[in-house]
Amino acid sequence: MQSKKESLLETTLSVGAGFFIALLLNLFMLPLFIDDISNQVLSTAVIIGVIYTTVSMVRSYMFRRAFNGMAEKYNKSIRGKYTWK
Repeated sequence: MQSKKESLLETTLSVGAGFFIALLLNLFMLPLFIDDISNQVLSTAVIIGVIYTTVSMVRSYMFRRAFNGMAEKYNKSIRGKYTWK
């Protein structure tokens, strides 16, 4: 289980990475849809929403797996050193 500091670190890094990923998506993806955005085409809004949601889910999953892996590695090393026999 994560400590409060570890949870805060994971959340901060995930949100920070999400900001920069969204910024890059805005720069490169939105110009491709500029005509449909200006005409307020609903299907385009749905497609853009699905893209952003998918990228966000993949990013969140990767951060969660990385932090869980680090926690497991840390807990194994602690248990190995301090196990009562």
